[in-house]
Amino acid sequence: MTLTDRQREIYDYIVAFRRENGCSPSIPEIQRQFDIRSPNGVAGHLAALEAKGVIRMAERIGSRRIEVVAEKQVPSELLHALPVFGHIPAGPPQEFHLSSPESTAIFDETMLGFKPREGCFLLKVRGESMKDAGILNGDMVVIEPTPSPAAGQIVAALIDGESTLKRLVRVKGRWFLKAENADYPELYPRADLVVQGVVRTVVRKLG
Repeated sequence: MTLTDRQREIYDYIVAFRRENGCSPSIPEIQRQFDIRSPNGVAGHLAALEAKGVIRMAERIGSRRIEVVAEKQVPSELLHALPVFGHIPAGPPQEFHLSSPESTAIFDETMLGFKPREGCFLLKVRGESMKDAGILNGDMVVIEPTPSPAAGQIVAALIDGESTLKRLVRVKGRWFLKAENADYPELYPRADLVVQGVVRTVVRKLG
């Protein structure tokens, strides 16, 4: 039995949701979590998971009918809830402020490839300026706040008060931001350049 990347994401979310809440997520909750356009889209993914034998839809009335057939036992200490703070431009800088998170995403640290430190958060990427670094429009990036970012790291930064996602560069003692797309210019601060955090990994929703 092999799951696609998207099916694995949805299955892992169902398992984590059940462990945290004591019940399965509803179709609208799955729809919101994965930005799926319609309930029918969710139903299609659930039908595929049921056909592969990892879940079943219980024959009862109600919105929480998903049952896990072979629940993967992930220790709770490996699960991390990261706040999602909306979109960051991967293009020209735009005004953006971290306020209240839009939602929360639950991840198994073995899937992320590292243990998120306290303060890590997610941003949704909007734009194509980092595509040559493998960061595409619609991706999410895990941001780790750091007091001392290094040259060459990809960062979420405020340049003259506006936010953007770029590579941090230093040449002859001068810091600036560089896109990973030849169609976008280098960005030099007129006054302020403040790094909000570095990109630790990219989360892509397939399908």
